[in-house]
Amino acid sequence: MKGICVFSISLMLFGGTWATAQDTIIVPLNFRAGFDIAGPVFQALDRDLVSYGAAASIDLNESLSAVGGLRYSSFSTSQNSYDYKSRGLTFIIGADKNFIKPKVMAGKYYAGIGLRYGLTFYGQEASRLEYTNPWGTGSATLPLTRHAGHFLELTPGVRAELFKGVTIGWNLSLRLLISTGAGEHLKPVYLPGYGDGSSATATAASYYVSITIPYKKIRVIIKPKIVTGDEEDVGGEQPPANTSGSGVGGRF
Repeated sequence: MKGICVFSISLMLFGGTWATAQDTIIVPLNFRAGFDIAGPVFQALDRDLVSYGAAASIDLNESLSAVGGLRYSSFSTSQNSYDYKSRGLTFIIGADKNFIKPKVMAGKYYAGIGLRYGLTFYGQEASRLEYTNPWGTGSATLPLTRHAGHFLELTPGVRAELFKGVTIGWNLSLRLLISTGAGEHLKPVYLPGYGDGSSATATAASYYVSITIPYKKIRVIIKPKIVTGDEEDVGGEQPPANTSGSGVGGRF
């Protein structure tokens, strides 16, 4: 019985040594809400396009965040053969994966990639459509019609804390069109929240300034220490081997 007790105590001490050997850090989990300042900048360069976006995210753990956002877009253009307008509201939901190690990231930095699903509710109209065919030249109008389109996007990007409570960062959006919701013959010149409605892919960029609010702290293991055999012996005395031929007469 004495040998069993000594062996049990040794296991307990060894277990305690293993637990304290973990290298850990405290990482804050944050809630963020921000505004895309790239939209107004692009509007100054291209008067045909108006785009305002806002987004929010919440850290689920040290490397994964849930993301949601919305964007209002309107587009108008006048070409030789048509005058066209579209406008709509886009909703985005998805997740971001941070590839920076927790010790470096420390709740302040992000370099990773996200996956988003976008759903846009929009209307389009053409007040002038001019066409030429074998029977001559004519004109028509396309009254306002409303549709719902959707797409997927990958968003590689970076983010950094500018000062406490404020972060800045940019995302590149690589979009894949699922459907415009308008049919083959009414594809929008511009699909709000997406881009060229006649193309299967589109790209865009955004630059967010966000307010950051920590809501929780977690402990993250960053480097489990490998306990050697010598370190195991320190934890407690190991039971000596029974040198007697009889279990009753042996020395414990």
